[in-house]
Amino acid sequence: MLTLKYCEDEKLKRALAEEIFPGGRVDSAVVLYNGGEPCGLAEYALKDGCVLIKKVGIVKGERKKGYGDFFTRALIFKFVRSGLDICVDCESKYFENLGFTPDGRGGMRVSPDRVVFPSQCHREDKK
Repeated sequence: MLTLKYCEDEKLKRALAEEIFPGGRVDSAVVLYNGGEPCGLAEYALKDGCVLIKKVGIVKGERKKGYGDFFTRALIFKFVRSGLDICVDCESKYFENLGFTPDGRGGMRVSPDRVVFPSQCHREDKK
């Protein structure tokens, strides 16, 4: 079963960040667990009146299973409850399909009431 939890364990964040984002450092983070084992890491920040999703990654042995899509959607679902807009630092069709629109600075933004979760999930095995 996949679950996610906010993470304050610096040692766990550092280990996951090194494995998923080599050379990277993570501050505020959420960890994805599969059956109690950590398998993903996301970094977020509060910036310019929004919750910015900075990074989302899955450990190598658990990739290509749809966990990244699940993790991203679950984060967005959790962040909707904050009442703040949700932002990303890139422009992509993936986020457009979730209701995000370009912010004019190379990223995308969506207000909580405009988020949509289309039923078609990205899965590598459906290609």
